[in-house]
Amino acid sequence: MDLILIMKIKTYLYIIFCLLTPIPTFADSKKHQVYQGNSLNELEIWWGGDGISGNWFGWRSKLSEIGLQPFADYTFDIFGNTAGGIKRGTVYSGLLSFGIEVDLEKLVGWKGAVFLNSWKWLSGRDASEDLVGNFFTISNIAGFNTLRVFDLWLEQKLFDSIFSIKIGQFSADSEFLISDTASLFLNGTFGWPAFAYLNLPNGGQGYPMSTLGLRLQLQPVNWFSLQSALFQGNVFSQDVNRYGFRYRFNSENGATWFVESQFKWDEFPWLIKNPGGFKAGLWLQTGHNANQFSADQISTNTAIYFVFDQILFHEMSGLTQTLPSSKTTQPSISRKNVQAQTFSNQKSQNLENSQGLATFARFGVAPAQQNFTNFYFDTGFVYTGLIPYRDEDKLGIALGFTKLTSRAKSSLIDEGLSPLSNELILEATYKIQVNPWFYLQPNIQAIFNPGADSSLRDSLIVGFRGQVTF
Repeated sequence: MDLILIMKIKTYLYIIFCLLTPIPTFADSKKHQVYQGNSLNELEIWWGGDGISGNWFGWRSKLSEIGLQPFADYTFDIFGNTAGGIKRGTVYSGLLSFGIEVDLEKLVGWKGAVFLNSWKWLSGRDASEDLVGNFFTISNIAGFNTLRVFDLWLEQKLFDSIFSIKIGQFSADSEFLISDTASLFLNGTFGWPAFAYLNLPNGGQGYPMSTLGLRLQLQPVNWFSLQSALFQGNVFSQDVNRYGFRYRFNSENGATWFVESQFKWDEFPWLIKNPGGFKAGLWLQTGHNANQFSADQISTNTAIYFVFDQILFHEMSGLTQTLPSSKTTQPSISRKNVQAQTFSNQKSQNLENSQGLATFARFGVAPAQQNFTNFYFDTGFVYTGLIPYRDEDKLGIALGFTKLTSRAKSSLIDEGLSPLSNELILEATYKIQVNPWFYLQPNIQAIFNPGADSSLRDSLIVGFRGQVTF
């Protein structure tokens, strides 16, 4: 892409953004003050800190120094259905996430050990369930209203982090089947994809559900990792497993086994110029729930998937003005998807923090005889820092598609519906990073063939997200 054209587009967008946002933000006002050499007052330190609650009179930094990292954030979505679906209307969804991460090496000298405990408090309504009736969950924070334990695990790294083992309660979508680039989008299928939650028992081991598991990871070199995890097979429905402590290990509930290999080519610029990565994996499900259409007998089910992340265009240094950072030395407390540093999120640091244009693609197939959907595909593009001086803002567009199996359509016919063969989602969004602890994210979603129900018209969803980190 022509660099002069890119810079012209960025300049025009910056002018438009300035006209629409007369209130200065941390990226263009506070940083400018630092650049001019002015000292920061207490209000500016608070505004540019990592949390709205500040540094607790220095106690947050002191706790971090001894290995204790408390965290909390509140996320809210407001979505309105303007056309199609079940009915028009507006709903609110809220999610309070909180917990503590403990570096046991700092705290008690236990080298390479990390403990994490996190909780999710879900509130509000689900736009997909109440307004549209589609499979692709419109808000990826929506769920059954409850307070539920989400993470309760211990990780031990060995041999200079070449090998690690995690045991306890966690979710598969913290490390498996996830695209780093797609994390911008608000529809649930771009996180834990419909390919998983439509096929695995009660949605599988992805948000908002987690369960007991054991994960092993081997990373012999920086560019390759192999990991595998074994989970309780049936997480139970959200209204049954309300608080996250329903554990049942038997042949009826079975087990879910994930294995995934991960490659990245950041260290091979002579081969591929820009950072990127590729994942290939599979899962195996056992138990009575492995076959969705014959739950009265023990069976097995499997699926394979592929994930691709790549930066297409990377802004070169010197093309945009770089200002000195105004970030304070307070410890980072942003824990939207809390987990220990792994190969997966090490790669995401390269992908998510680089200004430029990135893309992702995921592909999954499963046997048609036992599953609700046997083909899934999503893809999209994200541009970070498109507008000058808005280096952390993100603009994205994404598409998701899933194809129903003939047995799935037969089950819908039995429910009195006249099913179609697929559902498709288009999402466009822009994340405005107001300051380090607050962002707003306008969002539009067009849903075609909602619920694969021929009686429902295509739906257009308009809304936004906000998040405050404490």
